[in-house]
Amino acid sequence: MKMVKSLLLGTAAGLVAMTGAQAADLPVKAKPVQYVKICSLYGAGFFYIPGTDTCIKFGGYARSEWLENSGGSFNPTINGANAQETRAQNSLISRSRFLTTWDVRSQTEYGTLRAYTRAGFQWTTGDSIDGGSGATLYVDRAFVQLGGWTFGKTESFYNMSLADFGYTNLTAALFNDTSGSGVPVLAYTAQFGNGLSASLSLEDHFENEMAIFNIGAGAGALTVANFNTLNTTSGVGGNPTSSAAGTKVPDLVANFRVDQAWGSAQIEGALHNDSATYYNTTIGTTAHPSDALGYAVGGGLKVNLPMLGKSDSVGVSANYCSGAVGYCANQNGVNTSTMFGLVRSGTVGVGWVADAAYNSTTSGSLELSKAWNVNGGIQHYWASNWNTSLWGAYFNYKANSNAIDTIICPGLTPALGAGCMDFSAWQVGSRTVWQPVTNLDVSLEVLYTRVKSAESGAAITGANGTAAVLTAGDVGAFSGVLRFQRNFWP
Repeated sequence: MKMVKSLLLGTAAGLVAMTGAQAADLPVKAKPVQYVKICSLYGAGFFYIPGTDTCIKFGGYARSEWLENSGGSFNPTINGANAQETRAQNSLISRSRFLTTWDVRSQTEYGTLRAYTRAGFQWTTGDSIDGGSGATLYVDRAFVQLGGWTFGKTESFYNMSLADFGYTNLTAALFNDTSGSGVPVLAYTAQFGNGLSASLSLEDHFENEMAIFNIGAGAGALTVANFNTLNTTSGVGGNPTSSAAGTKVPDLVANFRVDQAWGSAQIEGALHNDSATYYNTTIGTTAHPSDALGYAVGGGLKVNLPMLGKSDSVGVSANYCSGAVGYCANQNGVNTSTMFGLVRSGTVGVGWVADAAYNSTTSGSLELSKAWNVNGGIQHYWASNWNTSLWGAYFNYKANSNAIDTIICPGLTPALGAGCMDFSAWQVGSRTVWQPVTNLDVSLEVLYTRVKSAESGAAITGANGTAAVLTAGDVGAFSGVLRFQRNFWP
């Protein structure tokens, strides 16, 4: 009996030991893994952030381009040192850019909550060779949306973009398209169904602010010399100083829009406060012109043409601006004035823009300038992987200032009559895009710009590398862009 008991205990101990050894050899149970899950609520490219109900999409592009008589996209060389046809001119430059986008969305009881950013890094000929402080970091989109509300930097609600037709086209001085730059807004959009919507937006005043000219003979006032000397770096007049006051109130923008299968259409308007600093720069001066209200109105239409090609389209847009020229012209910089300073063979095409002017010698009020433009384009797909567009634009500016007519115009050589600062310009261009493989764009664009000069016939003091005296007159110039761009999710 004792022997049987010992045998049973030994057997049990062996089984326990063997079971423990087998358990030690078994794999440990893995913790649950959260796999990336496709989010189909908002279209292709979105996925859920693991562990949340929030969807995100990344996108962007890498770009390389060579530019002839152009400072980059939307920027033909029509003023500044590179428009002066001297040996110091950089007629050929290159640019490299990387852009990334983040689109984050989730559903709430108030509608879709969305955050979107688009930012990039850029290097252009003349920047720091190692991409340091001279290179550009920029943000053209950074906004939050909830339901119909939009807060942050995005395309202006005034904008009826036709930028699909070209790179240096309708935003190239003669039309202000903010689709490639953005503007800070606080806006609400109401949807009425069937593609109809209306928006009301408060937008950053500074983004569409042009110069205000203080004309006279007192301290700080602009004279003939301020306009009629060619500066070797900044263009005609060295970009005459603006007397615009600081930003106090936003612009008020409204639109009514329709987006349907056939295309889209929009009418828009904007109110823009014009205010100046003082009548002179003497210490203790507080007198200044009263503020004035500028405005802009416009509209546009874009129609799809499936009868010509699957993605063919045609578009047209027009605007009228009074004391709010920034809605009619892209100055490539706020609160500036020199729009044209194009030098060719002893002739200079001149054009200054300002929201207003005033006579400081008589304590005059603000006199609002006037401008209008019209532009349009058509795009045709020869095949699914290559297309060509053709477009044009016209811009007309009138200073509309008694101060300029009575002080500046008679002081020119030779003396000119009223309206001497008025000018117009037109552009025509074409772009062809080829996709040899998916998401790679190879494109070539050519553009011609022609300015009917302000101060036509007047003498302009020249600069190093030009004639000693230039004559204001009509001139034109070609620009070109060769671009290679690899796209991923936008």
